[in-house]
Amino acid sequence: MTHSQRPWYKEPYVWMLIGIPLSSVIVGIFFITISVQNKDTLVRDNYYKDGLAYNSELQWDKKAKQLDVRFEILIEDNEMHMKLMNSRQAAPATLKVSLGHPTIPEKDRESHLQLKQDNAYIGFIDTLENGRYYLLIECAEQQWRIRKDIWIKNGIPSAI
Repeated sequence: MTHSQRPWYKEPYVWMLIGIPLSSVIVGIFFITISVQNKDTLVRDNYYKDGLAYNSELQWDKKAKQLDVRFEILIEDNEMHMKLMNSRQAAPATLKVSLGHPTIPEKDRESHLQLKQDNAYIGFIDTLENGRYYLLIECAEQQWRIRKDIWIKNGIPSAI
């Protein structure tokens, strides 16, 4: 009795042996493509100086709490409005406001606000999408800053 052999390409075990490594290669190429296209931001060059300055920055945070500095922030289109609601010192002439997006550095925004009347600040800000941001308000002349996570929605005020 002769038993005819099947060709190799009709054997399921052969395709399983070929398929497992081949699928690993395809998945690996997919992950390499994703990692190359979506690079992480690099570590800052002056990370050591940033680490040394950390304690002095904490002093700025504490000073803002001691002064009981509170704001109301409103973003309408490309204008940022902030009203100083409470402070134990006179309103500073300028404020630096940074809004950092949690995941996409291209969506980070920065603005310098000028004091107008009635403790109100106004400044220009590039178009901002609604969502969560890391807010940083700094006053260099009085040496305080406020850091907070905030949800920004165009045209709706938020208390800080």
